[in-house]
This record gives sequence, structure tokens and C-alpha cells, in this order.
Amino acid sequence: MAAQTITGPRRAEELAEELNRPGRTRPTVVVTMARGATRPYIDADRLATELSGLADVYLISDAAASWAFSRGMPELTQVYGGAGRVYPTGLEWVHDLRRSRLRFAYSAAEGITTTERLLEDGLKAAASAGLLALPMGSSSRAVLPEVSGVVSGCPNPSQAMVSLTDGRYATIQVGLLCPGVPSERLFERGMQVRGVFDESSRRLDVSGMLASPGERLAEVADGEVLLACVQSVGSASCQVALLPGISASVPRARVTDDSTEDLRDLLSVGEVVPVRVGSGGSSLSIVDVDEDAPVRSLAVLPGGPGWLVLPDPAVPAPEPPLLEKVVPEQETPNPVPTRPRLTANVRIGVPSYLEKPDVQVADDVALLRNGSPVRMLPRPSPTMLAARAVQVLERPVRKEALQSTQRALEESRATVRATLLEKARLEQELRSSTLELQHLEAELSRKHGQLATREKELERLRRRNRKGAQRDHRETLSSNDLFADPDDRFRFDVTVCWARKIPAGEKAERPLGPYRLGPRFVSSLEETPGVDRAKVVDVVVEVLTGLADTSAGRQMHVLRTGQGPNEQAVRREDGATCYRVALQRNAPQARRLHFWRMSEEIEFSRVVLHDDYEP
Repeated sequence: MAAQTITGPRRAEELAEELNRPGRTRPTVVVTMARGATRPYIDADRLATELSGLADVYLISDAAASWAFSRGMPELTQVYGGAGRVYPTGLEWVHDLRRSRLRFAYSAAEGITTTERLLEDGLKAAASAGLLALPMGSSSRAVLPEVSGVVSGCPNPSQAMVSLTDGRYATIQVGLLCPGVPSERLFERGMQVRGVFDESSRRLDVSGMLASPGERLAEVADGEVLLACVQSVGSASCQVALLPGISASVPRARVTDDSTEDLRDLLSVGEVVPVRVGSGGSSLSIVDVDEDAPVRSLAVLPGGPGWLVLPDPAVPAPEPPLLEKVVPEQETPNPVPTRPRLTANVRIGVPSYLEKPDVQVADDVALLRNGSPVRMLPRPSPTMLAARAVQVLERPVRKEALQSTQRALEESRATVRATLLEKARLEQELRSSTLELQHLEAELSRKHGQLATREKELERLRRRNRKGAQRDHRETLSSNDLFADPDDRFRFDVTVCWARKIPAGEKAERPLGPYRLGPRFVSSLEETPGVDRAKVVDVVVEVLTGLADTSAGRQMHVLRTGQGPNEQAVRREDGATCYRVALQRNAPQARRLHFWRMSEEIEFSRVVLHDDYEP
């Protein structure tokens, strides 16, 4: 389906009148052409196809139509210069511009992103108009058949293609399911889906697969690290979302140990960060997340991919789009119209019978001069004399009328000359204004690219500041020079870590269990290189509170006498069993912690390298 093309001022004025009419039943999408472009940067035909039955899509294709449309629209609601805008139903958007945002596209690359934003705006406007109250606009959900199929791919961020079990194909509109999340973060090839199918539009509604927030959070293990998206940032708290629509507040104390730190210097809206989640999502913490901690993202739909991914620090920020050089149109000033030059045969205000002597009269004069016989004219009659007398008497009147006509003609010619000069001046101003507008648009595009680059740099600096806050948090756990006995110092570090790590409301459920330090524990900690003391303290707290039992990243298991899974567990004479827990992952000779577990007490034995299996 193609967008409706608007050409010429009259059709554009009619469109403006239609938009300002309060009785519209569907939203309207208007896309424009950039100056000098042969095709729109925004894919208007795709918008028309994907919003079929939900919105009307128009493409204003020439400058005259664009100017006429702008004149017919209220202030600040126009669309021009390659941009696009969605006009919801009603007229609230005239006074609240947030309801109808202007989406710019300065290049073909930006046009792809802007098309996605307009598609999302159109779906939101359709939902507000009640067009999505029932799936695909059907009169009853019950009459739509429920089908199942397999996702065959995601052709673009707003759609997923499905091969149904009966051989037909269907399309899932992501904007109807989860606005703002690209399709590849909801679906993957081979994923099983089910939902109600509308044959006319071939849309598949899989909203029935969405689980409730409580069901999704019940799957999260206590102390697990999940990815979250920053929704908003204030000076003392921030809002993060573990799933679309499931957000929670994180206070400053859970982001940094500095009570004066402004969180806006550490986090950016839209940034993906790892957070440690308490039981059932009851508490979230960012500051105590280890850099090498295993992290995962929750899936929006069963069997789907995680909806968030961590940015790869090795991938540089994308360069701003190359700006198209604005080449001013060749100025060909229109010549100022001038009065026509008079020739010998054209004399203004002279009767035609005076312009050229009569030939016969000239011949008669010559004959008289040469003495030739002259033909005598008859005596004029009284009637002729009276007529000539009347002509003689009327000559002044006719002369005055002729002069008056000549003066009026000269005034009209002067008015025309002034009008032509004013027209030429206005055309020159229009050309100058057009060139200035082109340069301003190019400058705006350049500033837009600079802003995108600086936002990326700001996000990188905030991420670095947050990492520094996490390092500071671990360093504050150090107790150098506070105790002479190293065992007392370590016990103090464990107590401080437990107090900081476990929320106040969970301390009763996760007390610091009884433990003791083995004779070689502190020395092995000091002698084993490549392991952070604060990390060891943190893992000890997880072991004592039971968090390590459910943490996949800790890989806790019984130490056995051999490498096989059927080998005997290592036990002491007093019945204690030796366990092994990971301090590091994905590192050469990743460090491990060995400890003895007894019925009512834990004894920490040694910090060892990966290949060291001595208890």
C-alpha cells in the first residue's frame, strides 16, 4: 500500500482543513520531502502499509504544497523539510505539542530511525483513538481463530514474520505488543508463538503470551544480577526497568557510597546497567555488582531473547551521519521588466492618420507646384460645412479626452512598472531566504550530529564514574591499620560487607551465620595473587547468608577426591564436607574459595588457584 501523494497548493490546503476538523476518526501521518531530494528520507509507503486501517498517510511532494500546508496549520504544528508528524484525532495536539511530535530526518540513514519513531507514534495515536481496543479492529475477539507458528525472522525493528502451522504467514506488529522495544529483542528465529489471527490484515496478536509481572519476577533467584534499563534519573534516586512496564526506584545509597554524589553524573536515561535483585524484586542494588558477575536479561515472552543487552565497550560510538553538502541553486535574477522601446513607427498619443502623410495628398501638392492642370473640387454643401464646423468645435473636447486617456495610460504603466519592481524585489528576497534556510538546515544537521556524539561521550563518562563508585564501594570495605590481628580485621570486613550488602528489611531472613577462619585462610588470601580482597569478603558473605547456594555465577559444588562426578566427596574426620566456590570466572587460573561445611558452622579453609584441589 502506498501513501497518498499531495501535490499543489489546493490539495495541501484541503489536507490542512481536514486536520483541523475535530470529527476525524483516524490519526493522520504527514511526511514531507527535503529540499533537493528526489525521494523522501522517511519511508511513507511502509508507514501506509503497516498502519493500514489505523491511520491515513500522506506525502507532500513539492515545495508549493508544503508552503500551502504550513500556512493552513496552527503555529508550531507544521511539518516541512523532509520531516514527518503524526496528528492524533481531536484537536488537543494544537495546544499540547507533545501529542504530535515533529520527527526530523536529515539523511537516508536517519530516515530509517525516524520511520520507526513515526510508526510507534502512529500506533500510540491509533490506540488512543480506540482503534486497538480489540485486536486488528475486529468487532469481537472471540470470532478470531487462535493459531500457532514459528518465527521466521525480523525484517525490521517493528515487525516479526511468522510461519503458521497451516502454511500461511502472519505479521506481528511489535508496536502493538511492546512499544519502544525492537523486534529482535522480543523474537528470534525458530521461536514458538501463538495468538489470534486476523486474515484480512494478516496480523497476529500474541499479547496473550505476556505473563504478569509477578510471574516473571518469581523466576528471579535471590541475589541474581539482571540487566535493567534506566528510565529516569534524579539527584538522589533513579528508576530502572527490569522489564517493559516493570520499574522500581533505586536510592542513592544503592548506587554509590558517596552520600553527596549526584546520580545524574553516574547514570543516563536509556542506559543499560546490571543490578543485583533481592527476593521477588523487593530490592535493587547497583553499587555492589561485580564486574565479572554473571548477568542475564529477562525475556518479555516465553522462549524469547532477553530484551536488553549490555553495550560492548570495545565497539566505538557510531559516527554521526555524513552531512549532505548544501549546494545553493544558481542565482539567475529575473530581469526587471522595462517599458517597451519606442520605434519610429510607434508614437504614444499620436493619432494614426498623422503618423504617415497620405500619398494622394502629397501627389496633389506636387502637381500644384509644377503648374500642372488641377482638378477643381466641388463646392461644399451647407450640410458639409455644418459637419465640418461641428468637427472644429469638438476638437478641443477630443483633445482633452485624448490627453486624459494618455495620462491614465501613463499612470497605469507607472503602476505596472512599480509592481514589477516590487515583484522582482520579493523574488530576490525569497531566493535569499531560501539559501539562508538551506544553510540553516545544514547547520542544524551538523549540530544534530555533534549532539549525538556528545551524548555518547557523556554516557561513556557516566559509565566510567559509576564503575569508579563501585570500586570505591569495594575499597571502603578495607580496614587497613584498624586491627593488629589479621583474623579480627577480616571478620570486621565481613560484618561491614554484610551490613552494606543485605537490605535492612532482609537482614532478619539472611543473618550472618556462625563461621571461623581456618589456620591457613588469611595467609592464602595474602599469598594468592590476582584476587581482590574485597571480592573474597563479598563471596564469604554470600556463602554465610545462603546467596551463593542459588547463584549460578558462584558455581558452588562439593570438592571431590577425583575429577569424575561419581568420585567421593572430601570429608574430614569430624564429618565436615569440603565445598568449592568461584571467586572469578572466564580468567586464566580463575581463583576459588574452599570451605568446610558442618552442621551448624562454616570454616573457611583457603583461597586457591583453579587447578589447586587441596582442601
